[in-house]
Amino acid sequence: MTALAIRTLRPDSKGRVAIGMLIADGISSFRAHVDKKHRIILEPFAEIPAQELWLHKNPTALASVKKGLGQSAKKQTKSLGSFSKHLKN
Repeated sequence: MTALAIRTLRPDSKGRVAIGMLIADGISSFRAHVDKKHRIILEPFAEIPAQELWLHKNPTALASVKKGLGQSAKKQTKSLGSFSKHLKN
């Protein structure tokens, strides 16, 4: 595994270490592991809204969304016109 960023971080007077400059966009939390050599390993997590959880639990729906996003990226879509007639006023 190649290190993307190597920094020397020093704890403040309360023992805290700021890692903000190392965090990628979309990371909202970490799981901390301490290995046998007493190294601290932070595993990044990106949380999703609860209302979107169903999609990640439904492999068929998730595959369909991924397929559609891929088609859209390749400009393999066609307009079906306006859907405004389906809106409830």
